[in-house]
This record gives sequence, structure tokens and C-alpha cells, in this order.
Amino acid sequence: MRDVKYIPMIFPKTKKQITQAVLDSLPRGPHHSMPIDNVMFDWWLTGRGGQGLRLNTAGLDAFNLAKLEYYDFPLGLTPPKGSKRRIIAPESFVQELIKKISCPYYLGMRKGSDPFIRVYDHKTAMMITLHGTLRDYLDATSI
Repeated sequence: MRDVKYIPMIFPKTKKQITQAVLDSLPRGPHHSMPIDNVMFDWWLTGRGGQGLRLNTAGLDAFNLAKLEYYDFPLGLTPPKGSKRRIIAPESFVQELIKKISCPYYLGMRKGSDPFIRVYDHKTAMMITLHGTLRDYLDATSI
């Protein structure tokens, strides 16, 4: 169970709007003096442009600092033998996530655990839970 109270957030539709909303909820820091396009490039794996709402580690840190509510689910992928920190997902799986996960998300791995996806939207989390697995949710979701 989490010790800190996390804040649910209803995310705007665009990456720029999401970035600005999260930035506005953070304590004053270096990102506040940067142009929003640079902040977007720093936080999102797809940078300023591009599809998808996948966060990189800097984005994850910012979302954690903002204490935004999140939900973790097993990714359903097994890391390669000998790999401790890196998730290698088939390109088709990554493209499917980009198209079908319409909220901010992060792909990660904890020590001694399987890869996971962290989603920052309670509706998406509820749908994954209702479908049983991330794979079942993706299969049932049309683009």
C-alpha cells in the first residue's frame, strides 16, 4: 500500500496540455523557466511530436513529484535472460500501446519483478482490470 496520498487527475487531450497541467502542479523548479516544448522533449519518450503518451524516466520523476495517482499492471513480457533493467518489447507491441493507451503511461521494471506498465488514468486502469490482463484489454480495444 502507498503511504503518500496521490492526486487523481483528469488529463487533457494533448501532450502539450498534459505537460502544462503537470508542470503547474509541481513546486517551482528549473522546468518552469523552460519553454513548454523543451519540457515536453525532456519528459516524453516521443518528445515534442510523435504519437503516444509514453513517459521516459524524467517524466516519471515529474509525475511522481506531482503525486499523481497511478496504477501498475504486469506488462506480460519476460525480459531476456541476463537482462536486469531493460525491457525489450516487440515493435508491434510498442506500436499497439502507442495507438491504444490514450493516457500517460510508463514502461518499467522493478528489481526482482516482471516488467510493468504504469497508467495515470483511473478509467484506463479500470478497463484493464475488467478485461483481466493488459493483453486482453489491448485485444478488445479498437483504434
